[in-house]
Amino acid sequence: MRSNLFSWAVFIGCLLLLGLGATRYGKDADLTLISVRLTLVVLLSILAVRETWKHFRPQSGDRPAMNNTLLQRCRRWYRGEA
Repeated sequence: MRSNLFSWAVFIGCLLLLGLGATRYGKDADLTLISVRLTLVVLLSILAVRETWKHFRPQSGDRPAMNNTLLQRCRRWYRGEA
């Protein structure tokens, strides 16, 4: 039941966002959503570059952490592993 309610909420939210294009606030909504998206892309890019940099230039005594990449941590988080 809860999943069904969440699905409907996401659907209604998407419809509201799409409906903003038909109002006079459409341009403001577009600029806001584009800004949020670009901010997320920049943040994730910085994190990915940081992880890559740590992988190629490990500090002394940091050998076991080389296998702990960003993608592996995301996979463990998604699967609920410790």
